[in-house]
Amino acid sequence: MNSFLLPKNLREKDEHGNYGVWWHENNPGPLKKLPFIKQFGSMKFSKVRIDETMRPHLNDGIEIHYVNSGKYDWVIEGKEIELLPENLSVTAPWHENGSVSGIMDIGQINWIIIKPSEFAKDRALNFGSWSKLSKAFQQSLGEMIGDANNAVLDKAKNFKKYFDELRNELAYQEEGFEIKVQNILENLFIDLHRHLSNKIHKNQESDSFIEKLSQLILSDLTKKWHIEDLASVFNMGKTKFTYEVKKLTGFPPNSFIISLKLERAIELIKNNTNISMTEIAYNCGFSSLQHFTSTFSQRNGISPRKYQLQQLKKKK
Repeated sequence: MNSFLLPKNLREKDEHGNYGVWWHENNPGPLKKLPFIKQFGSMKFSKVRIDETMRPHLNDGIEIHYVNSGKYDWVIEGKEIELLPENLSVTAPWHENGSVSGIMDIGQINWIIIKPSEFAKDRALNFGSWSKLSKAFQQSLGEMIGDANNAVLDKAKNFKKYFDELRNELAYQEEGFEIKVQNILENLFIDLHRHLSNKIHKNQESDSFIEKLSQLILSDLTKKWHIEDLASVFNMGKTKFTYEVKKLTGFPPNSFIISLKLERAIELIKNNTNISMTEIAYNCGFSSLQHFTSTFSQRNGISPRKYQLQQLKKKK
């Protein structure tokens, strides 16, 4: 069955060659019987277009987007991201999100906005009487959704089925579709809870890994650290270790080590403005004063001596 099969009256393309469904306050359609759903949309864009409604905005509900195809430049709470195929984003009512430019690229995107009975920074999530999910479950889910750091899930292709099922139930409105929609949404939120829990657990493991790696390196900055040796400490091969460090810090291992050395150098300058550059270079594991000076200048846009003079002026 074509996952985008719609009733004939909903298959007509607009003047831009796009088609799909979008039910909202001014065009509620089947949502009249499901008042807790503020919006539902599932659109295929065959041409790039500007949609002012997609610019950064706030909603008084939980907003979820799932990308089938295409690429969408998005921003969530000021953080720019790319929504790619199989990505899912979920935001709380107090999270500003949307497309900075309002440009909707060629592709297919789905979205839904659920209005809970209660949900705020100081109030636990409560979907209302339509949901049979437990109070504890809803509270836990709300806490995870409320953290903007959890806003995007990668490789979330199993959520596609929920949007396909929701679109078809809402489009055809067969007998009992309201109950079916409620059941689909509860299954979606159960899956969302599991995915967010897994993401948080992985993030905690990643933070722990980088913290332990940093502590190990900072314990002896004068040591010549070999990547193979560091990788073996964490029971990884060199390739996997390099990949993990770059993914989590933005730097390959050797550059990350240099960053830690420079952080320590800045700390030494701030805490002891009389310390010599030669002493700092040695204590931070640089091979020479020249190497320290050039590396510091390249990374910070100022020489270490000039930075030291700035700190002296601040203390006077």
